[in-house]
Amino acid sequence: MLTQYNKRIIKLAIFDLDNTIIKIDSDYEMVNYLIDKDLIFEKYRKINENYFNSYEDGSLNIEYFSEFSLKPFIGMKQNDINLVLDDFYFKIIEPAFNQKLIKRINKHKKLNQDILLASATNSLIVSYIANKLGFKNFISSKVVFKKGICTGKVEKPHALGEGKLELVEKFLSDFNFNLSNACFYSDSKNDLPLLEAVYMPIAVNPDKYLKKFAKNKNWMIINN
Repeated sequence: MLTQYNKRIIKLAIFDLDNTIIKIDSDYEMVNYLIDKDLIFEKYRKINENYFNSYEDGSLNIEYFSEFSLKPFIGMKQNDINLVLDDFYFKIIEPAFNQKLIKRINKHKKLNQDILLASATNSLIVSYIANKLGFKNFISSKVVFKKGICTGKVEKPHALGEGKLELVEKFLSDFNFNLSNACFYSDSKNDLPLLEAVYMPIAVNPDKYLKKFAKNKNWMIINN
């Protein structure tokens, strides 16, 4: 529950996406979805699993994973990508919503607090979900298009760890926000740079490391 004190201070609520707003990892699930649809080879499932495990233990090379996960979209126009995203969203993403977090998003809106989606996932996926959930602004690993065609490349920095903090701070510099008036919901130790920078860090179904860290810091923890 947001206290009256926090209601007065919080002006911006920042939300992580994977394993926070949704109970799955959208990047990981997208690769499996494409395999299940016979759009990419079955051999990529094991590679995808290895990348997912490296994210969880904090050793992920985000550049290598981005190249891997975006490879199926190289050469595609946004409209064609959206056709894939339409089906992926309704079959995979929507059933995985964390309803506690959906209620939190709506609560911040009712309090006239701005909301920001901040995810390390690529912008193809994040922009689509942000639009569906009513986020006017989002931070993500931005995919590069040239002449309307997806290149499979991502602008630096990637929105992971210190990179996410850097991109959020850039966003704040363009608008009338400050991290001292922000809360941030996340599940992952990878988000500690931003969690430690905001006024109100909130751990959502946290991984083992973040759970221990959050308890030691007396942060709010949401489990479901």
